[in-house]
Amino acid sequence: MKKITLFIFTCLCLGSAFSQSRIDSLQAKENDSLGFIIPDTGNSRIVEINRLLSTAESQMGTPYRYAGKKPGGFDCSGFVMYCYQHSLGITLSPSATTYFKHGVKVRKESARPGDVICFTGSNAYNRSIGHVGIITEVTPTEIYFIHSALHGGIRCDVLSSNYYKTRFLQIRRILQ
Repeated sequence: MKKITLFIFTCLCLGSAFSQSRIDSLQAKENDSLGFIIPDTGNSRIVEINRLLSTAESQMGTPYRYAGKKPGGFDCSGFVMYCYQHSLGITLSPSATTYFKHGVKVRKESARPGDVICFTGSNAYNRSIGHVGIITEVTPTEIYFIHSALHGGIRCDVLSSNYYKTRFLQIRRILQ
């Protein structure tokens, strides 16, 4: 009888510990953002970049709206313009076609979070800027970005996807 009681007690304790561990884990996941925030490494632009990425992330799921410039609905350039203006007070163009005039062009290998990534529009053969987004993360093998897509609204994508890889044009650094 003593062994059965001890066994039951042990099972209850382990079950309780597992349950609490699982609850803690789920709460941590609920409180986690998408991971856009980058650690401060002493670079004075990190605070600004984090503010920009936080603003962008807060709009996840907002629907696409043709010529949209407000949180009720964005087109691609309206989203980028809103994020820079709302978080940093930087005014950018409301038209993707003029983003070649903003900031400086940087090589893909030099990309960093906060840079604007530029693509052709839906016609990959027209090599002028027709779509823009904000880079959220750069790894040795991938560039992640957030943008307003016709299908899906504000969402994250990767440069290596076939759709974006063939339409990639350039990266513009707004924050020097």
